[in-house]
Amino acid sequence: MNKREVPFEYVRLAGKAPIQVSQHEKDGVSEGYIKRRVLYSSIKEREYLPDGSFRLILKFKKGHRKPFLVEIFVREKTYNNLIREFIVYGVHVTKE
Repeated sequence: MNKREVPFEYVRLAGKAPIQVSQHEKDGVSEGYIKRRVLYSSIKEREYLPDGSFRLILKFKKGHRKPFLVEIFVREKTYNNLIREFIVYGVHVTKE
């Protein structure tokens, strides 16, 4: 890949993920937060699963509340080595 061929990456919520995100908006977990965390996640943060997808486990804290865990389940598709799509298919929040 030369300098001009910079891959284009984007995130899309699919399946039950939009409903799960809307249920957790009151806790501060928004669609924008999910998209940013998936786009800017490093390889070290990703835990790859047997089916080829990966999971991000993040601690989220808003205000003076106790932190809670956010699990984001993502599939990755690549088109023509230039476009990379991250498909979020699950968001789970666990309060401690």
